[in-house]
Amino acid sequence: MDTTQDFEPVQAGQQMLALMGAAAQWWAWMPWAAWLPPAVQAATATPAPQADPAPVAAVAVEDDLTRIEGIGPRIATLLKEAGISGFAALAAARLDQLEAVLAAAGPRFRLAQPASWPQQAALLAAGDEAGFAALAAELKGGVRR
Repeated sequence: MDTTQDFEPVQAGQQMLALMGAAAQWWAWMPWAAWLPPAVQAATATPAPQADPAPVAAVAVEDDLTRIEGIGPRIATLLKEAGISGFAALAAARLDQLEAVLAAAGPRFRLAQPASWPQQAALLAAGDEAGFAALAAELKGGVRR
C-alpha cells in the first residue's frame, strides 16, 4: 500500500512528517525557513554568495621613496602614513594633496618642494631608469636648477 496517497498535505512537509511519525526528530532534516512566514523568510535568508571582486589593478607596493630627489626618510614616512607608499601612488598624487601632507606635518617640512615628485615617480613606476637619471640630474632638492 502506498502511504503517500493516504494523506492530504495541508502544508509543505506535513506528508513527510506523517510518514515519519510523531517521535521523529523532524527538525534535524527540515529546513527551518520552510516553516517561517514569507516576510520572515526574506529577512532571515542567507544572502547568495557574491562572485569574487575583480582583481585590484594597483596593489599597494612599498617602493623606496627616498630615491625621489627631494624626499628623505622622514618625508617618505609621512607619505607612507598618508597612504602613498609606492611610485605609482606618488605618480597619481596631486600636488595639493602632497602639499597638504607636508603642511599637516608641521613647519619643519615647509621647505620641501613636491612639484617634481609625481613626474619622478612616474618614470620609476614605468621602469625608465635612464629617464629618471636624466631628470634627477637636472634637480636639486626636487627643484630644477
